[in-house]
Amino acid sequence: MRKWRILFLSVFLFYGMTSKGQQGCTLQIKGHVYSSDGNPLQGVIITPQAGEQIVSDRRGAFRISQVCTGDLALEFRYIGYTSVTLTYRVFGDTTLRVTLQDDPIHIKDVEIMGEKSGSLSVNTHRLSVQQKQESKGENFAQSLSRIVGVSTLSNGAHIVKPVINGMHSNRILILNNGIRQEGQQWGAEHAPEIDPFLADRFQVIKGAQGVRYGADALGGVVVVSPEDINTERALSGRVDLTGQTNGRGGATHGRLEGLVSAFSGLAWRVEASGKKLGNYKTADYYLGNTGVQEFNYAGMLQYKRERDDLELYYSHFGTEMGIFQGAHVSTIEDIQARIANGRPFESYDFQYGINAPSQRVGHDLAKFSWKRRLTKGRSFSAQYGLQRNHRREYDMRRVESDDLPMADMVLTTHSLDFSVQNDKSTLGVQGMMQVNNNTPGTGTTPIIPNYDSYSFGLFGIHQFHIGRLHAEVGARYDYKYLDIAGYRYQRDNLQEGDLTQYLLTDSRTFHNVSGSIGILYHLSDKVNWKSNLGLAWRAPSVNELYSDGLHHGSATYEVGDKDLKSEKGIKWLNTLLWQSDRLRASLEVYGQFLSGYIYAQPDPDSVRQTIRGTFPLFSYQQHDAFFYGADFMASYDLSEVFRYELSASMVRAKNTELDSYLPYIPADRLSHGLRWQYATEQQVGSYLKLSHRAVRRQTRYQPETDYAAPPAGYHLFDVIASKQFITRQHRSLIVVASVNNLLNTSYKDYMDRFRYFAHQMGRNINIKFSFQF
Repeated sequence: MRKWRILFLSVFLFYGMTSKGQQGCTLQIKGHVYSSDGNPLQGVIITPQAGEQIVSDRRGAFRISQVCTGDLALEFRYIGYTSVTLTYRVFGDTTLRVTLQDDPIHIKDVEIMGEKSGSLSVNTHRLSVQQKQESKGENFAQSLSRIVGVSTLSNGAHIVKPVINGMHSNRILILNNGIRQEGQQWGAEHAPEIDPFLADRFQVIKGAQGVRYGADALGGVVVVSPEDINTERALSGRVDLTGQTNGRGGATHGRLEGLVSAFSGLAWRVEASGKKLGNYKTADYYLGNTGVQEFNYAGMLQYKRERDDLELYYSHFGTEMGIFQGAHVSTIEDIQARIANGRPFESYDFQYGINAPSQRVGHDLAKFSWKRRLTKGRSFSAQYGLQRNHRREYDMRRVESDDLPMADMVLTTHSLDFSVQNDKSTLGVQGMMQVNNNTPGTGTTPIIPNYDSYSFGLFGIHQFHIGRLHAEVGARYDYKYLDIAGYRYQRDNLQEGDLTQYLLTDSRTFHNVSGSIGILYHLSDKVNWKSNLGLAWRAPSVNELYSDGLHHGSATYEVGDKDLKSEKGIKWLNTLLWQSDRLRASLEVYGQFLSGYIYAQPDPDSVRQTIRGTFPLFSYQQHDAFFYGADFMASYDLSEVFRYELSASMVRAKNTELDSYLPYIPADRLSHGLRWQYATEQQVGSYLKLSHRAVRRQTRYQPETDYAAPPAGYHLFDVIASKQFITRQHRSLIVVASVNNLLNTSYKDYMDRFRYFAHQMGRNINIKFSFQF
């Protein structure tokens, strides 16, 4: 009997112990992995002690289930960062925040193949979490200008395009959520139709990236993309509110996302944003009819299984913006007097109303993508994109109503991409079809004709890794066919201005190869060297070939040349990266030769008179050119809470055929500031920063080839204060207050086309709220 009692007691104790262990192994660990500058890290390998590996997603998020109570060791590994093993004592469900430090040996090593990322041999510059927060409410190009080597080409405060190492417009390729952005971006007054609120990651890849991204990537690539949907909560979201004094308006944005409980692996997101601003003010006066209003929205569905990722995405960008009325004048004497005066003769009051001249632009993007993971680390990707860009431009008519657009263009683009990749190689094929139609009934001859365009590309890239040396080679072939039809004027007598209309039809074929070779070499524990030699090209755009009319946004008359040939460029980019405990620095030096560089040359001896007024004349020309320059960026930790940041850039460009300077090349610029981090490490959004921007006068120009000499250099001061609040439920509220142009300096920028008539924006006080739940 005693033996049975002992056996029964032993079974009871064993059952109790196992039951207790089963109860203790039902816990859950979740968290995020970030870089030292606060950006989420995708692809971090997390290995639990005696468990299976998991990988962080695009938000840096990870989840571990069936965790037992007690001590838990987790190893975090990621290329380019120091591996670390952390031990946690687990008593219940736990949320972690892990920060990985840069590895001085493998800093910014190999980019994950298959992602829309840049070459390993060129620097990929990203907006930090703080920079994205500071830029909320600004337009797309203004946000990117925080990156060293990126400046802007503008027509006032709202029509702004990014410039990378002196190149802009069709030489900068923009990827919007993996789809090549295709709008009416050919004009200097046509800003990219992208809402920064709808994107979470902003990357700038410098260098000739024609192999990976296709024709037109002569100057660089801008990659904007949203994060993956948050699957940690059934419902989550974000609300952003911004306000500013200059323009007396602001912007708002809201996002909701969550899971579909009935379908495992299916997640959804909806979001919308709006903006409204009135006339902006320089240091001394308002500019009439310079308001803007936007309404944008987007939706996404993501379905993820073990081997397949499916995504369906749609976005709409809609904006209406006024064009400064003082730029549209009636006589030659008037335009000359305004340029000589340097500021408007009229006095304007503040108002929100938008009148002619103005622009209304709508851009719709739909995308479907599928990625399937194959065996041995290989994967297959397919992506279809549909874009519809509708641009309407209004002018002050003499006869008809101003409600009738002077230009009404609809551009429809279909794109289809396929690729196969593994950890070292990528093979891909891309195709695109475009149709541009001018809507009849405007009463004017369109500045560009109707056209159809078809293009095809095939490329391959392979990477090698030998000890401290990493190398990449790639090749690509592209073909493009262009067919146009439209009406043009024949000027029989230029002095008397007699005009005869005729039908213009034409077709052009362009094709070329691109190539690249690059290396990344670790010179020491602290110093790394990247070198990239890239060959890229682009066909002349339709406006460069066939334009003949008024560009309302820039208030200029432009004339194309139908005999232009393709641009071909070769760029050599070298980068030195320095990484130590307190100092981080990078120096980029580049040179680029372009055969047949196409540019719009102002002609100060001519203006073009139309029934709508008198405008400066710009004609497209083509000559060989050489660009070279340098970008420098550094940050130094003076102490645990104080950091000094510095960036500087210079670019030189000459017409090598005529031995003359090229127009609209950015002047030398420097930006530096002192930052005080006054909160804990978890509150990375709590800091105070004072910064100074200095831009020199552009002295490298041809005196007789512009309507006015470049303006004087200028100095601007900004101050930013940010505070982050984190609740017990890990909700985050960030409040940012800033003053741009603190001293209300009156200045002009050489890269602003309205500098002939007006100054830049004066002091602007901003306050921004961002709540994430």
